[in-house]
Amino acid sequence: MKGLEWGVFYNKFGVGKYDPKQLEARIVDLMEDEDVTKNSGVYEYLLDNDERHLSIRAFTPKMARMAYERQKGICQMCNRYFDIDGMQADHITPWSKGSKTALENCKMLCADCNRRKSNL
Repeated sequence: MKGLEWGVFYNKFGVGKYDPKQLEARIVDLMEDEDVTKNSGVYEYLLDNDERHLSIRAFTPKMARMAYERQKGICQMCNRYFDIDGMQADHITPWSKGSKTALENCKMLCADCNRRKSNL
């Protein structure tokens, strides 16, 4: 919480009514979530529901579906067709190398190829 602009938060969200117990439960859940990589964004996210504050690593189901449709169900590594349930969303440029979790950086791989690939 150190370094957050609480005055700005208060000016934007201070008139809202919040349940402290419910907020605390959500904070704990989000802090423990492996896909949330920016814990300092949790508080702002709870106020405005903008997921960009969390720097989430995982693609949403909607992004995965759109990438699947774009690829017509073809795995980008083995070039075989799979139903969407047999595929996994993956970063084109690895997240660990500073890329974003965005549709334009999403590719679909079959589960086997995704497990076997390296962090390229």
